Amino acid sequence: MGVVPAGAAREPPADAPRRGRRRRLRPIASKAQDRRGGGRTAHGGRRARLGEELRTLPRQFWLLTGGTFVYLIGLDMCFPFQTTYLSRSLGVPMTTVGLILGVTLFAGLPMQIAGGAAADRFGRRPLLIVAIIASMTLLIGLALSRQLWFIVVLFAVEAAFGWAQFITASNSMVADLTPLERRAEAFSITRVALNAGAMVGPLVAAILLALDPSFRLAFIGGGLVCGVFLLMVVVQFKETRPPTGARETVGTVVLGYGRVLRDRRLLAFCLVALLPLYGFGQVWVTLPIMLGDLQGVSAQTWGVIVAVFAAGTAVLQYPVVRVLGRYDHVLLVALGSACVGIGLGGSAFAPWPWTFACIIILSFGLALFLPISSTIVSRMAPVALRGRYMGAWTLVYTGGYALGPLLGGWALEALGGRGAFALIGAAGLLGAALFALLRARGWAGTGDDADATAALSEEPRIEPPGQVV
Repeated sequence: MGVVPAGAAREPPADAPRRGRRRRLRPIASKAQDRRGGGRTAHGGRRARLGEELRTLPRQFWLLTGGTFVYLIGLDMCFPFQTTYLSRSLGVPMTTVGLILGVTLFAGLPMQIAGGAAADRFGRRPLLIVAIIASMTLLIGLALSRQLWFIVVLFAVEAAFGWAQFITASNSMVADLTPLERRAEAFSITRVALNAGAMVGPLVAAILLALDPSFRLAFIGGGLVCGVFLLMVVVQFKETRPPTGARETVGTVVLGYGRVLRDRRLLAFCLVALLPLYGFGQVWVTLPIMLGDLQGVSAQTWGVIVAVFAAGTAVLQYPVVRVLGRYDHVLLVALGSACVGIGLGGSAFAPWPWTFACIIILSFGLALFLPISSTIVSRMAPVALRGRYMGAWTLVYTGGYALGPLLGGWALEALGGRGAFALIGAAGLLGAALFALLRARGWAGTGDDADATAALSEEPRIEPPGQVV
């Protein structure tokens, strides 16, 4: 059994009773103490207890959270504007833009399998470094080149080594650092940081676009901001990989993925998740084009919409998961899928500025779907295969997201804005119905005990006490 350093979260012992293992942390002070604690209100006592609970999470978890915030500021100084840049600045047809983004994302999917294995074999920290460098390459390369073939290469490099590898590495690191009963909360906190960065990034880019409408200044600035996160990882981060991963060979890596593919409940969950993820893939690709065509939304106004979307998700993220996370996780992702469909589908039909209400519904749906789905997958995974399970989930996440530009650009031109987004809404609602069907066919997920963990997999996933290397 490894030694856990001070401040690191502990997993429940392997011989703990299966029922009742998902317990709340004991309150720091009783209600009576709150009432007589020098005039403090009950609300103040709850805030104090919340602060104490948050401080029990390890220091490296908070470093990762802060770094994620910085990274997303850099990325979202570019990503919300890349389709506008390609279609309006370079004159690339929207169908071609969709093909470029979708095909490069699909071409990079095999690297997500390699990324999951690398996270288990070499560690999470090296994979983070590779991901940040790939993102910086895309952002700075877009700023310096207007040759389409070179831009396609940049997108392919980022798709294979960039954002998707960050998801695998960071999700694995969060699972390493947090116990089962706090994992949904931890994933929601990192999503708050992610969406806060996504809110700040477009606003900074909007200022830079006013100074330089060519996008060059915004894209170079985004690359330099990502470099700050790279420096954080190199100087301050420690490896969190459980020691079992160090003994992996090529043969055991392949056998490990065989076990992942035999996990039928994981496969069923991932297949249904493709439906809301297809909708999520439209947010940065076809949504700005549709709003521009139907409602005359400019690039600067789109930056404000992105900020509202990110702000709504950031504000809702932690309280939504903290309040609702105790309930059935499969039904929560069903609700999230429905909100993704309603929010995106409704945005094509709601008159301006009621589009913002649709964006808030979308924010609520993603605040539920993304952290809870990652939590479900992490709970399915044996510790030694955690990187590969999270890599498989990243493959599904990226693949579903890639369907957005791959099919969305074609649908936008073939069906028109309202027809294409009605299809997206139907996909989200179908996903909600299928998640509910999975639950009805025996999926547990109350979020209250360890039986939920066993019910989401072929066998119980007993996690030993964690170790930070």
